[in-house]
Amino acid sequence: MSLRWKIVIVIVASVVIAVLSCGFIVRHSAASAEDNRMRENVTDQLSDATTIYAETGVLTLNTSVDDSALPAEARSAALKGQSVTIRSQVDGKNVIWAAGPIQVGSHAAVISVRASTEESAELLERIDRAILYGMIGSAVVIGGIGSLVAGQISRRLTLGAQTARRIAAGDTSEKISDVVAAGDDEVSAFAEAVDSAVARLAERLDSEQRFTADLAHEMRTPLTGLVNAANLLEEDSRPAELVRDRVHRLQVLVEDLLEVSRLDAGRAEPVMGPVTVVSAVKSLLTTLRASGALGEHVVIEDYRAPDAVIVTDQRRFERIVSNLITNAVRHGADPISIVVDNGAVMVSDAGAGYPADIIDAGPTRFVSAGGGGMGLGLVIAQGQAKLLGMRLVFRNGANGGAQARVEFPSPADQASAAAEARPASAAPADTVPGPHGARH
Repeated sequence: MSLRWKIVIVIVASVVIAVLSCGFIVRHSAASAEDNRMRENVTDQLSDATTIYAETGVLTLNTSVDDSALPAEARSAALKGQSVTIRSQVDGKNVIWAAGPIQVGSHAAVISVRASTEESAELLERIDRAILYGMIGSAVVIGGIGSLVAGQISRRLTLGAQTARRIAAGDTSEKISDVVAAGDDEVSAFAEAVDSAVARLAERLDSEQRFTADLAHEMRTPLTGLVNAANLLEEDSRPAELVRDRVHRLQVLVEDLLEVSRLDAGRAEPVMGPVTVVSAVKSLLTTLRASGALGEHVVIEDYRAPDAVIVTDQRRFERIVSNLITNAVRHGADPISIVVDNGAVMVSDAGAGYPADIIDAGPTRFVSAGGGGMGLGLVIAQGQAKLLGMRLVFRNGANGGAQARVEFPSPADQASAAAEARPASAAPADTVPGPHGARH
């Protein structure tokens, strides 16, 4: 239910409760006053009739002596010398009685008078109708006004939410305060606060992106010379092996930084085409085993959809899965499981699982809690998945262990991507780094 209708319901309910409360008080007061008026009338009428009867012996003003319809409790009270008023029904009609003692000859009798309460009942019915009509009218009018006001607030919040989604998608040039009508109210204050927070976050993100790009490009030139120098080391000594190993790691890091920089700058353009998922995953595993990246780890393959075909960039798709597998090798525990079904590929392990910050907010560059690395592997996987229209979900299994699920785009999105696919020859030249990644 939208905020607008929640506000309207609250307003209408408040109006109904207020009108009913006031109506109850008014009706109770009117009924009490009307009852007192009628009792006074019949009491005065009885007093006048008693006086006339005592002086003339004639019953007047609709009075009677020892009326058989008089309720027994009123008769008993009158015979005790009391004057009473009481309500009862006579022939199915509501009446009010006034009764008192009177001496008829040598014995005591009861003189009484009765009056119909129909006029009083009609008055109370008119009051009830007035309360009902007032309640309905008030609810309609005030509810309508509340709906208009709440609609304006809801519309402003909806526009703000749409803008916030565009900002979340990466368009930090948008401002919520531009689409939310200016005003001196809480909505405007909230929009300005969010814009301020977005601006600060955008500055921080731009700073990180500039740092990543600058670091990668500044390291690239000296690294080239370092790689060439390491290749000139012909001896097989332990120091030479360590130099070549460290240079390779540095090369992988710089290539990772360049990849992140391209993703940040939006320069990466996928080359879309049909990909048989199982064949791509098997080929990737063969490459990883041949390179020694899997070592002696136990990898369980479960191909539940052997004929699954998606429209995507095969190189980038394999890079996503490669980073997830290597991340499981480095930071997880055996067995490592790879499951392929019609809608996704899931890589899981039996390790300690992902930290809470990765599950809640996703991986962050340069944040690695143990296990080494710069925290770029999962960042690259997430960026590539976003570029391909896929969804990368990080979670922990019910019995422990990390689970990373690569969810494919919908068939409609894949068809659209196939229609817009560029020929592979148009793809930009791009360095293909080896499989690597870091969980934390």
